[in-house]
Amino acid sequence: MTRANDVIKYVEKRVNQTTRDVNDIEDLINEDFIESIEDVMHDNNENKYIDYMSILDFNASSIAMIYMFQLYKKVNKVFYTFERFFYHKNLNYILGYYDNYKRHKCFFNLAEQGEILLMDFACDDFRVGHLCYDKIIESIQSGKMAKSLPMYTRPQKLGVLAIEMLASEKEQTIDWESAGIPIDPFYQRFCQEALYTESHDVIEQWLITLCDRHIEWSALFAENENEQSSTGYEIDMEILLAWPFEYQAVKNFRAKHGLTTPVIDHPLLKTPMAIEHRPDMVGWKQNRPAIYNQIIDDLITINPELQVINKLF
Repeated sequence: MTRANDVIKYVEKRVNQTTRDVNDIEDLINEDFIESIEDVMHDNNENKYIDYMSILDFNASSIAMIYMFQLYKKVNKVFYTFERFFYHKNLNYILGYYDNYKRHKCFFNLAEQGEILLMDFACDDFRVGHLCYDKIIESIQSGKMAKSLPMYTRPQKLGVLAIEMLASEKEQTIDWESAGIPIDPFYQRFCQEALYTESHDVIEQWLITLCDRHIEWSALFAENENEQSSTGYEIDMEILLAWPFEYQAVKNFRAKHGLTTPVIDHPLLKTPMAIEHRPDMVGWKQNRPAIYNQIIDDLITINPELQVINKLF
């Protein structure tokens, strides 16, 4: 699998390019983050809301790189980096669906939403998906999701898999065609034909193909600018490239429904990212920088419904 080697080596190269001490990187992130947040705290509420989301999203990739570096180098100098990344992504996801300003597009397109939801499932955390499910379906049916897709939209993959998984629990079907969203039928068929099967032989073959698809659609953007989410390479968060998060998402989902899942023989399951990621969100909440409490208090003032954030994380 030449492409698998390319993806794995790409991630290793990106990690090895990180030559600065991770504590220095964290200090730079914190300095930039606090300065950016303080700049928007005096904006009007609508501008402030979207600015918070943009800042949280902008900093997430740098935080993830610290986590990846520590995992690959087997050091742990900066605590709660994965938890912080997880928090940024999930907080933003919730903010996107609890936005009172009736924007005509989603903050995250369908592929990005799939990355976040499947990452959550891979961490055995289904709470945000359940919390936002009705709003997700409304965004699909209203056409809002379709408006969020990139121009010259390719068949959608990750978002289809994640949302079909959630819909299956409610025995619901999604009419993607009527919603104006082209889909890769593999991901829909996976949920229909493999997700709940009791046969290890059946699910094993589907999972190998799922991981092969992961490799095929991983965006090695730094080496090929044509590989990006808008051109169908949906896995473009670097932290996800060498992480078999779809496999782990399915395994945790099946366990939730009393089903076992075989370990498959695939290069993705041999990378440093193939561990069981279980973010300690209680520890994160107790140790996170005070600026996050200010952000949450501000957001709840803007929209009291967002008190749900404190119950989740």
